[in-house]
Amino acid sequence: TPRTAAFRIAIEKRDRACILTGSNNHPPHVDKRKEMLCGPAIEAAHIIPLGRPDLWKPQFVAGIRKSRRLLRIGYAAIDQNVLENGIMLRADLHIMFDRFFWSVNPKTWRVVVFIPVAELVSFHGRKINRGDTNQFPPEPIWRWHWEQCVLRCLRAEGEL
Repeated sequence: TPRTAAFRIAIEKRDRACILTGSNNHPPHVDKRKEMLCGPAIEAAHIIPLGRPDLWKPQFVAGIRKSRRLLRIGYAAIDQNVLENGIMLRADLHIMFDRFFWSVNPKTWRVVVFIPVAELVSFHGRKINRGDTNQFPPEPIWRWHWEQCVLRCLRAEGEL
């Protein structure tokens, strides 16, 4: 599944800023590009990696469909570029998220830093702002990312 501009636009409309820092990073004196609500250093991140369509499980799709039915929102294709699989992150935090340095506990919605990088440590324990929880990534998608971080952390401990 290729990355789409529609994915970023949808995530920006929902989140409006990095969910971790709250930063919009858009200089007020600079004209915004069409449809661009956040600055260039704020990116739309996939929780389930776009490059791994084999990880996109039927239970993710079923959960999204159920949520959309309750919200009375239609659904066309539900692939990895859906709103519920994305969050806005500052570029450096996005890279560390993709490398499983940190995640969000899907039960408490608090940030857990697994790899103590200086830029991350201050976010440990912070509750993320889910804003409008309509179409915010559901627990099963967050749980997948959380489990990947835990497994990698345990594997690293075992190698010491």
